[in-house]
Amino acid sequence: MNIKNPIVNPMLLFRFTLVPVTEIAQMPFRPERFRYEEGKAFLEKEGKNIADFYFNRFAPFSWFAYYRDFVLIDIPSFNPQTLEAMKIASVIDLETSRLQSCLQKKDYISFFSLIDMRIALKAYLELFPLIPQEDRYRLFWFVFSRSELKLEDFTPEFINDIRAYRDRELNLPTDEHGHMAVYRGQGVNSPATQASSWTLDINTAIFHARRFQAGGKIFSGIIHREKVIASIRYRNEKEIICFPGNVEQIKEMQFKSLAEFQPELEKAGIIKLYESYSSLLEDKYFHNPYGIHGLSHTRRVLLLSLILSWLENLNAADTELLGRAALCHDMGRCNDNFDPQHGRASYQKAISLHLITLSSEEQEILRFIIENHCISDRQAMALTDQYQVKDKERLLILYKVFKDADGLDRIRINDLNISKLRTPSAPKLLLVARELLEQITVSSNTPAGGESI
Repeated sequence: MNIKNPIVNPMLLFRFTLVPVTEIAQMPFRPERFRYEEGKAFLEKEGKNIADFYFNRFAPFSWFAYYRDFVLIDIPSFNPQTLEAMKIASVIDLETSRLQSCLQKKDYISFFSLIDMRIALKAYLELFPLIPQEDRYRLFWFVFSRSELKLEDFTPEFINDIRAYRDRELNLPTDEHGHMAVYRGQGVNSPATQASSWTLDINTAIFHARRFQAGGKIFSGIIHREKVIASIRYRNEKEIICFPGNVEQIKEMQFKSLAEFQPELEKAGIIKLYESYSSLLEDKYFHNPYGIHGLSHTRRVLLLSLILSWLENLNAADTELLGRAALCHDMGRCNDNFDPQHGRASYQKAISLHLITLSSEEQEILRFIIENHCISDRQAMALTDQYQVKDKERLLILYKVFKDADGLDRIRINDLNISKLRTPSAPKLLLVARELLEQITVSSNTPAGGESI
């Protein structure tokens, strides 16, 4: 395998950003942070070689660095005071010892977890002959996922050689023909047809598109499993790597933002209704009001429930039921873990707090939604006869709308599965769900009603 020249443009490697401080010392102008002679004397006293210290003009807050073998340490200023305050000699010795220990034990997984990601690729290429063949494929993609490089930065020959070390089939959610849906969020400049990085998770695509604010776009496409080079789970982004052009049927996905919805929501009274219900919430109703199932989550589910109710053309009575279900659905939680029993506890707590006073039919529908929102649809459907509700169709419609509202906020834990949404309107709110996650966040320092929408 030819691993000597795997990069199309070697200047992309981090080492080409570094200039030895011995060269900078020859320049007529020196920045205030750079006191070469004093720093050199200090380092020699500490037993360190001045040849291992560099200037990095691309790091505005750490212009200097120590770099030798597999150890890279940023240094904000090159003067005795900073070097002493950082205990630079001890830090160098510690990092060197940690990495060498991994190499001595042939623990390459730990080694590549500890090494600075900017030099990890160079280290991988140097250590390649020593890395066991069964580890070469996954370690490369781990290093790749932590780098700033793209697939196009490597030669196709090198990528195909790495691909040959894969010893098992990728675990991919394909259909019967071997295809899967993929998504991409990006800016407006680069064409999606030339992209090599996609994701199985639409939440991740929306997140990346939001980085460009109004200029971001979201695309969908399909790819055959045989065209997938790697599946990277690092950072839970469910990234799919492929050669540009291997994703087919690419199309831009259209989502309305909250700002686009807002005039219609205000006209329909949804915003006013949200503010009215939201004002009923208090910290004391929750075991952990600032946790992932606390006030912020409850308010987002409340607004999503009201918006879905409006999109699904539900009447005022149904909208009220959904609003009250949102307020109470997680009040009975005593932890933030998987807890299929918290729905029943939430309903009992809401009753004890006198937050539910409805007619018998309405109350039974509300009880069904709250008690069963945390179990599977199949389990919930099997329990409908245990509730005194005559209009079972209405019961199931409201249940599905609420489950979608609660499910849309799973974007906060990067676990929103678009295929599990139940109503026609819910997929239209994927961008709104991401925006609400950014806008409705309540902390212990947030004044009452302090969040905005």
